[in-house]
Amino acid sequence: MDGTTQLAKRLSGVWQGYDLPGDHPLVGRSAPDLELTDGTRLADHLHEGRALLIDLADDPALRAVARGYEDRLIVVTGKTDGTDLRALLVRPDGVVAHASESASGDVEKHLALWLGEPAR
Repeated sequence: MDGTTQLAKRLSGVWQGYDLPGDHPLVGRSAPDLELTDGTRLADHLHEGRALLIDLADDPALRAVARGYEDRLIVVTGKTDGTDLRALLVRPDGVVAHASESASGDVEKHLALWLGEPAR
């Protein structure tokens, strides 16, 4: 990495990571701007200022877990090439709160941790 790139990353905060619960290397880092099969990018879905759950496995069980969070969460179903990820929870600031290579994984636990209790 040359000096200019290193300086730009430090000033922008891209290099910054947060010590968040989770074992996946993406957790606590800026979300990668994945290109989804519908032609959109992950960043295209962050404009509303709500958390984002990317369902990369087209898993109805994962989307069912997200019900009750519609006022705080956007759920996007899509696929992307080059990753084994099946579920990605991104905070409104673009930081990965949870990443899983198993579809349902611990998503319910992480939704409750970051977004509180679901609406009834």
